[in-house]
Amino acid sequence: MKKESFKVIMILLVPKVVHLIMENDGLDEIRACIAFYSSDLYAALEQEENDMWQMEPAELYALYAKEQRMRKDPRNEQ
Repeated sequence: MKKESFKVIMILLVPKVVHLIMENDGLDEIRACIAFYSSDLYAALEQEENDMWQMEPAELYALYAKEQRMRKDPRNEQ
């Protein structure tokens, strides 16, 4: 994929995931952005070669939520 196309997909995808974080986690937009941009998921999403950008926003949110649960309690694998 061309770098320009990847950037466009990221520009369209990230706000959708942030919106889901706002809705589901009760965060305002700034806190949701900070939480998402500082997540391991976002770091992985930035890597074009791993194809995570092809996932639906809801799927990405589910991975984000799992990461957050694991940070709170590493024994929680659900």
